[in-house]
Amino acid sequence: MPLAEGRVLQIGIDQSEIGKDISRLIHGAILVGVLVAGLSVLVAYLVNRVIAGPILDLLAVVRRLQHREFGRRVLVRSEDEIGQLGRAFNELSETLEELFDAISDRERKLDAILSSMSDGVLAVNMQRKVILANRAVADMFNVDELSIIGKNQFEATRNTNLSKLLDDTIDSGESIVREMRVRPGSERTIAVTSSPLTNQDRTPLGAVAVLRDVTDLRHLEQMRQEFVANVSHELRTPLTSIKGFVETLLAGNLDDRALTERFLKIISGETDRMIALINDLLDLSRIESGKQPLKLGPVDIKEIFDDTIMILQSNADAKNMTVQNLIYDPVIVEGDEKLLKQVAINLVDNAIKYTPEGGTVTVEAIKSPDEVEIIVSDNGVGIPAQHLDRVFERFYRVDKGRARNMGGTGLGLAIVKHIVDKHKGSICAESRVGKGTKMRLTLRRMN
Repeated sequence: MPLAEGRVLQIGIDQSEIGKDISRLIHGAILVGVLVAGLSVLVAYLVNRVIAGPILDLLAVVRRLQHREFGRRVLVRSEDEIGQLGRAFNELSETLEELFDAISDRERKLDAILSSMSDGVLAVNMQRKVILANRAVADMFNVDELSIIGKNQFEATRNTNLSKLLDDTIDSGESIVREMRVRPGSERTIAVTSSPLTNQDRTPLGAVAVLRDVTDLRHLEQMRQEFVANVSHELRTPLTSIKGFVETLLAGNLDDRALTERFLKIISGETDRMIALINDLLDLSRIESGKQPLKLGPVDIKEIFDDTIMILQSNADAKNMTVQNLIYDPVIVEGDEKLLKQVAINLVDNAIKYTPEGGTVTVEAIKSPDEVEIIVSDNGVGIPAQHLDRVFERFYRVDKGRARNMGGTGLGLAIVKHIVDKHKGSICAESRVGKGTKMRLTLRRMN
């Protein structure tokens, strides 16, 4: 440095000392840098725990919610915005859990209701794809109820009429009721009510059909119509005959004693026929309605058929027939003696009626510890196989003309069937045309 009077002051520092100072400065800077870096890492870590940690927890819980694990909650560590977000999310999770439980409960109840319904329910969307089907529908069409979801309505049911009905419902927007067969050629009949499927603002969503099996109902209606027609015919025929003979007598033929006596015998026979018909109808009505309670007690089947053969022996003698009871020992069953005697009379009387002169009717029993099978056999005209399942129906006759000429009402076997059913027994017919018929009756033995 310059001084007064031209003097110069020189200050010298050892170079090694400068190097040491610079080294100390560098080391100090490095240390400060390391401290700053460490502090930055610490601050970043703390910030990450405070901010990123809850967010990661929130993300994990969201993924759990995607798997319907609604019990998961976010741990709230602060009162700041992150904490508020966590609490809001927990509240949302609780709301979703309650909503999901409510929806699941409704679905379970709906599934239970649909599964327990005897009527089928089928719903399709606007694209004609099945969106709902219950077990009854699956049983009707012999398919799996889950496998048809998402399929085309025709592919799911293979029923052209049902598919067309759903199309008509969607196109018209109106409810339609129709009856149809489950399959072409099938006797199973279903009544289908198809209605438009809409949301709350009446936007069309598809169609829903309720299917009810009415096969038995239609069969009963047919039986009722046949019953009324048969009763009308059975009463009209003798009444017409009686009216004709009475008019003939009133026309001036009363003086001819022989003719009058002949006509009166015919009138008497037709009257007896109407009385028998009415009595059978009353018996059948009482048995079916349950108004005739069973008077259960020990009944000897051998004695029942012995008495029956004695009562009908004159009918058998008139045709030179042999009627044998091959039950030699007492066979005791539990039943109503009066009704079981009616069964025996109907079975043996039918066997005599439909067996030609010189034929044979036999009664035998096959015993087991709990029940006995009574077999009434004849070697008569027999019953064609296609008629065997219907011989126990009211007014059903294999040969209507011959049965009417023999004085039958067409109700005998129907009465037998109902009496046997009341006794919790069973009866069936076996027959070969021209070889004869066997009626097999099974009853419980008395303990």
